[in-house]
Amino acid sequence: MTFITTSFRAAVVALGLMVGCVAAANAQEVTESHLKAAVAAVQAAKTSKGFDNLLPLLSQQVQNRLIRLRPDQHQLIGQVVEQEAIDLVPRRNDLDNDVARIWAKYFTEDELNAITAFYKSPAGAKLAEIGPKVVAETLQSVKGWSDRVGEELYEKSREEGVDL
Repeated sequence: MTFITTSFRAAVVALGLMVGCVAAANAQEVTESHLKAAVAAVQAAKTSKGFDNLLPLLSQQVQNRLIRLRPDQHQLIGQVVEQEAIDLVPRRNDLDNDVARIWAKYFTEDELNAITAFYKSPAGAKLAEIGPKVVAETLQSVKGWSDRVGEELYEKSREEGVDL
């Protein structure tokens, strides 16, 4: 997954949290049904999809770190770390639950059900699927505009008397 895609998913989570802050000014206790609604919303929004490559990435980082210490054991290190990573796969649900608890903290159960309903609609499903691409292209457009306007501002400021 690219940095931009990961950043988009993080931005979606952050945006959701900011919107939720306004909607839920007071802390609320999370019931089991509330948590289930949050898990459903997170899954429907495909928010946690961006986290699917975390364990393989961590595995690679650990392998690299250990191989730097013992390059002569690179094959054994690869086998051991891979097996340990496989053993940790069930822990992935912990991350989903943690993310769902955050959503439950900021959204009511009814709001989470509405979010789930939206993401299960054709438009919502499309947003969940292509949203990262749209945001990546948007960010590229913003960067291009910013570069052009920044350069124009620089040039016009120099023309108007800022002499360097």
